[in-house]
This record gives sequence, C-alpha cells and structure tokens, in this order.
Amino acid sequence: MVDCDPSDSTGQPPPILWTLGLLHGELRTLHGLALHEYLVLGALAEAGGRPVPVARLTAFLQESGHRMSALLKGMQAAGLIERDRRDGDRRTVEVTLTDAGRARFTDAEKTARAVLGGSLVPGRVATRRSPAPG
Repeated sequence: MVDCDPSDSTGQPPPILWTLGLLHGELRTLHGLALHEYLVLGALAEAGGRPVPVARLTAFLQESGHRMSALLKGMQAAGLIERDRRDGDRRTVEVTLTDAGRARFTDAEKTARAVLGGSLVPGRVATRRSPAPG
C-alpha cells in the first residue's frame, strides 16, 4: 500500500498514483492489457508501421532486458506484435505491431483518454467506478 500524506484525511493515495492504478485496472478489465503492454503498443503505434528495436523499447520503459523479453514474448503469443531479426544485423531484434495489436491499442487508447482526461485536469482526482450491478 502506498503511504498517504498525513495531512490527507481521506486516506486515498496521491492522485497520480490513484489515476495510474485506475488506468491499469481499466486496461486489464476491458482490454486484457497491463499498463506496460499498453505503453509498448502505443510506442509501436507511434512508429507508424516501422519496426522498433527492442533496445529502444527497453530504454523507453526503463526495464531490464530479461523483463522486456518476457513481456514481448507474451505479447507475441497473444498476436499483438511480431519480433524479427533485422536484415543486415541479426543481433538486433525489432518489433512491429500486428493488425490485432493496432486494433487492441485503438480500443485501449479510448479507455486511457477517458480515464486520464478526467483525472489529469488540475484540481480533479480520479474516482473509483462502481461495480456493475448483479
């Protein structure tokens, strides 16, 4: 659990942490994506179809090579990305977005914008959504 500001009588975590937690939960529930997977899909979508070296994604997320490899392996198994060795330099592995990955990101991006749009406005805090009845 995240320590709260002692002057905060609500007992809620700081707004940015609450927002990120809410975003992670919504991405998991609605799209089957962890926050890191969403970020990878977003980086690949921004590349406009060009392959992105794994090293660049690793630096972007500031993850270990081992962790990034495991993350990408799962995303490839889910059909969201493709990993290939670069022509001319077989040491470099590059990642591209599949059509399924692009579709998943497009849907997840709508959710992210809805969550973040309501949460990152100065003076507003993300609110917990009520569970669906039944």
